[in-house]
Amino acid sequence: MKKLLLVLLICLGIYAVVTQWNDVQVIEENWSVSSKAMILLNAHTGEVLYEKNSKKPLPIASMTKLMTQYIVLNTIKNGTISWETTYQPSSTVLDMAQFASASKLSMKANESYTVRELFTAMTVISANDAALALAEIVGGTEEEFVAIMNEQARAFKLKKTVFYNPHGLDGNYLGRGEGKDNLASAKDMAIIADQLIKTHPQVLEFTSMTHFMSKQGVKMWNTNLLLPGMRMQMDGVDGLKTGYTDAAGSCFTGSAVFNGERVISVLIGVEEVDGDTIEPRFNVTREMMERYAK
Repeated sequence: MKKLLLVLLICLGIYAVVTQWNDVQVIEENWSVSSKAMILLNAHTGEVLYEKNSKKPLPIASMTKLMTQYIVLNTIKNGTISWETTYQPSSTVLDMAQFASASKLSMKANESYTVRELFTAMTVISANDAALALAEIVGGTEEEFVAIMNEQARAFKLKKTVFYNPHGLDGNYLGRGEGKDNLASAKDMAIIADQLIKTHPQVLEFTSMTHFMSKQGVKMWNTNLLLPGMRMQMDGVDGLKTGYTDAAGSCFTGSAVFNGERVISVLIGVEEVDGDTIEPRFNVTREMMERYAK
């Protein structure tokens, strides 16, 4: 198994990155809602525009999928798989139907799906079964893929990041017990997002999609409500990934281009407002971008 992993790592290309972002000390500000951790950075200059508790490792929910995207795109770039590679759901992927509240593509046992279909569903609607399917395509098993994720995190010099699965669902929710939640700091998530966009800019073609049509002809909408064309739209926003679990709370990694310069934002553990876990993260992202980036 170790030999197989070594071959996969060579095929995928685990790229080491040395970041040179400068930390900034910012006096705590008033926001519409609170967040456990926050960061906003200028991806062009490396300047941290705002941060709060950005170095503490916390559960990251579906923001996990940014690393899954990175590794899948590496594999496509290296020619190991293609966008048209087909996949028939394994019993493990089909078993995810039992998690009723988790976002999923709801794949059928007798149907085949292309990498493009799975990547789109994982990116746009945060389909957890699609993320697991892609992990099996690339790594053979979820365990082998997760080993690649953690190896890439080490290559990125992310000492506070650890992955247990490719989608971000809580360990308790999956029945795997305590201590099995994917963890990263807000700063580490910003590094992953930055490297994803710089190495694989084509990811923005998917993250900026407002919707896609399923095989059954159902229009499936993006979970990022800040995208142009969505009901909370903000000009310049083109990604990246939402997340929510009981352990992580509401999360969002955003990306936008203002005046020709890209900024990346990360929020972890955004406070709920009257039971709403969706809109507050976008409101705070907008506030942060408008105060420091526009």
